[in-house]
Amino acid sequence: MSIHYIYVGRNELVALVVGLVTGTLYSWLELPIPAPNVIGGIIAIIFTFIGYVIVQKVRGQVAFGPPPAINKSFAPGE
Repeated sequence: MSIHYIYVGRNELVALVVGLVTGTLYSWLELPIPAPNVIGGIIAIIFTFIGYVIVQKVRGQVAFGPPPAINKSFAPGE
């Protein structure tokens, strides 16, 4: 059984910036947003993910924080 780690890293920060830019651009151009345009739909998506994470945590299949560092020893000549 492998454990998956959940943490906010570079990919999540890039996704946040892209989402903010996309939302601003769509609003400025008066286009419909490519996401639920009601708060209920957005909350449903967020809580679906949270429910999934809770079940995975209870099962011991997910951990929070960065994964532990992997110690690699290099043999001479590599």
